[in-house]
Amino acid sequence: MKVAVLGGGPAGLYFAISMKLRDAAHDVTVFERNRADDTFGWGVVLSAETLDNLAENDPVSAVWIKKHFAYWDDIAVIHDGVRTVSS
Repeated sequence: MKVAVLGGGPAGLYFAISMKLRDAAHDVTVFERNRADDTFGWGVVLSAETLDNLAENDPVSAVWIKKHFAYWDDIAVIHDGVRTVSS
């Protein structure tokens, strides 16, 4: 199967890895519009349930992700002057 992945961000890269894990014969190509040496900051917030899903999909990557994660008890978002806290 030929698989074209549009975007080399966290979701695109994880999907590309997942497709190869499903079948190493898949021809997976990631298309990224930025240069290889461009850097952009981004963050990903994952719930415990999502981490469990990642572990079910790809245990090796899940261990690495959990090991390198930053953990917070609460996350606060301020939008239009309103502060919302997620615990």
